[in-house]
Amino acid sequence: MVSAGLIAGLVVACGPKEPAPGEATGSGKAGTASEPPTATPTKTPATPTKTPDSPAKTPGIPVKTPSPKSSGTAAGGSKALSCGQLQNASLEGGGLEGYGLAGAALSAGRWEGADGLVIELQPQCAIGDITGDGAADAVGALKISTGGTGRFYTLVTWRNDAGTPVPAAAAELGDRTPVVSIDFPPAGEPRQVTVVYRTRGDDDPAAVVTLTRTAVYAVSEPAMVELHHSDAPYAP
Repeated sequence: MVSAGLIAGLVVACGPKEPAPGEATGSGKAGTASEPPTATPTKTPATPTKTPDSPAKTPGIPVKTPSPKSSGTAAGGSKALSCGQLQNASLEGGGLEGYGLAGAALSAGRWEGADGLVIELQPQCAIGDITGDGAADAVGALKISTGGTGRFYTLVTWRNDAGTPVPAAAAELGDRTPVVSIDFPPAGEPRQVTVVYRTRGDDDPAAVVTLTRTAVYAVSEPAMVELHHSDAPYAP
């Protein structure tokens, strides 16, 4: 009996032990005590990404600044004339009085009067200050037909009058003497223009051209005055 009691006592002592209040069980769950709060990791505030105000420059490559556009205004304060304006320019005054052109003006480069008189603007033209007032004038040529066989070529300067072409000076080049070119030489004297046209020698028939003449003109209102010229043989 004593041995049986000892064995029973040992079984009780070695049996499962009840967890103490608050002690975790083998399953990982707490007993009657509440679980400790889980710590929340502290977040570092994100630094906002800064957008650059202007594109990054590549080292060694200069940034090109756009150049301002030209306004087309001449030094004298008036807008430079254009060759296109001569298509409808006035023919009154400026050395053209002998043709009876009072109130006349070109229309699309042409004007027709009485008795078969026809005036046609030629394509050769140059823009530059030939009158010396600081504004860009226009120098062109007219072919004047009088109803017969004559075709008279005349050099004309249109003054820049606040952006409007007004005849200022003229010079007759002769009968059947077509103009080849009109230019303001970039390295030439100021207020001068170079005109190249076909002509003939004094003893040559009027119906042919035998020379290419290069002449330099200046304005002495109401005339365009030839300063000098040079001739070269020409064969059509």
